[in-house]
Amino acid sequence: MMIKTKSVYKPKEDEDGIRVLITRFYPRGIRKGHFDQWLRELAPTKELLKSYKMGEINQKQFTIRFLKQIKADKVSKKTIQTLTELAKETDITLLCYEPDGVFCHRHLVQDVIRTQM
Repeated sequence: MMIKTKSVYKPKEDEDGIRVLITRFYPRGIRKGHFDQWLRELAPTKELLKSYKMGEINQKQFTIRFLKQIKADKVSKKTIQTLTELAKETDITLLCYEPDGVFCHRHLVQDVIRTQM
């Protein structure tokens, strides 16, 4: 099975499998049926995201801080374990706002899950 990523604004496809939204805030213009689960604990904190978007930290600094954040949080760690086990049985697509091809935390979460599979 696979763990994939895509923008939540892309159309829903059968090969997406279970669609998991991993954002802190609800995306504008998206209906609840457009994804299967919303796991806020796998999103960067408001402060971390703001620092990155404002250019206060670069991509490397964001990556280090975000990975530290999710590895230190018990709920995030448990959620990653659950998704890792689920990804062994079915396809999962991690969703976030950023367009495909743009740096996004969903790729970091995907990498963490892949290393545990």
